[in-house]
Amino acid sequence: MRVDLTTKQILDRIQDLEEHLNNLGMIPATYCYRNAVILALVSKALTVGRATCLLVDGGFPAEAFAMSRTLIEIYFCVRYIGNKDTEARARIYVDYHARVRQEWQAVIRKFYPNTPLDRITLDSAVLEIAEAFKSRANWTGHGGQAKLMALEEDTVELDVNGQPSKSEFDYDALYFWTSHFVHATVAGIEGHATTPGEVFKVRARSWADEGRGKNALFNTAVFLCKTIVRGCRAMNEEQPDALQELFKTISMSAETEVS
Repeated sequence: MRVDLTTKQILDRIQDLEEHLNNLGMIPATYCYRNAVILALVSKALTVGRATCLLVDGGFPAEAFAMSRTLIEIYFCVRYIGNKDTEARARIYVDYHARVRQEWQAVIRKFYPNTPLDRITLDSAVLEIAEAFKSRANWTGHGGQAKLMALEEDTVELDVNGQPSKSEFDYDALYFWTSHFVHATVAGIEGHATTPGEVFKVRARSWADEGRGKNALFNTAVFLCKTIVRGCRAMNEEQPDALQELFKTISMSAETEVS
């Protein structure tokens, strides 16, 4: 018998995975970026998973669904960094922070012109790194960043046709769908729209979003699995036993298709 995922099931698995990672006692190499970046992204994914469960339990299914897009994006990042040139890509990921700092400097100069220069001055090394990033929005240096990371051919896994796999469905369907709830498009506000002929009330059609809670939990479980599998592979670490329990939890779920 197949049953829906519950927040307790997912939170229990998250706890197991967190304990596994903490018990590794891992200290990332000081002058290498691979493990430091991957571990931080995995930690972020586990934390977003917890937050998504809290939103579902709090009665905010659509908002939980929107947050699950962050998990998809984290997975794309881990997939892309770990797929090839891992150390170089992890360094680019970190170096992008220089571009962010440069952007904040520009914002402060524009909107807070009286700020003392010594508080926002960036040293030459930071500026040199920042110059490598032409866009403030893309750490990969490419427009359509999410698509790029999702559709790059895998260097390890093959699809059913024996071709390098891609995360095409994840991008075309799930990332697209969750993005409507992140960006507040008309497709994402069905639970708030006024029914013709009725007086407007806040969240009057909240029933329209009820199913998104199940979708959010399914996304959480699936993309935590995918992220940790890719992350452990990129770090040359064994896959945790706790991951198998999460796989079993997913296999018991009745949420198997977009609805």
